[in-house]
Amino acid sequence: MLRRTFLLAFIAPTLARAHSFRHGNIAIGHAWALPRQLADGQVFFPMAIKGKERDELVAARSDVCTFIQLRENNRYDDPPLKSIRLEPGKPVPMRPTATHLRLVGMTQPLKLGDRFKIILDFLNAGEFEIEVHVEEKPGD
Repeated sequence: MLRRTFLLAFIAPTLARAHSFRHGNIAIGHAWALPRQLADGQVFFPMAIKGKERDELVAARSDVCTFIQLRENNRYDDPPLKSIRLEPGKPVPMRPTATHLRLVGMTQPLKLGDRFKIILDFLNAGEFEIEVHVEEKPGD
């Protein structure tokens, strides 16, 4: 019993911070960003289609930056992606050095514990707003 109580006390705060979203057939997992001063930032979240129709993330915007690029990796000399495809049965993970959103022209620092909104624009599902948590790693 004591062990179960200890584990629950340890795990519960992490579960309370995790958040996810659903927009039509699109499932979006915990959205997080690395802390940054006024340099470019990065945002990460997993996405999946929960239906049979494919879709694409074609754009994103936020008040915390001038514009957002869809990126495949951290090689910023490569051109940004035109979209991030969502195929049925193929979740899209996002993580540092891989697929992510690049916040360009930051208008404010991103400090640990901050939260901000991003509006995602999907080709078929339209616009949807999510909340991003500023963390060192997901679930911090």
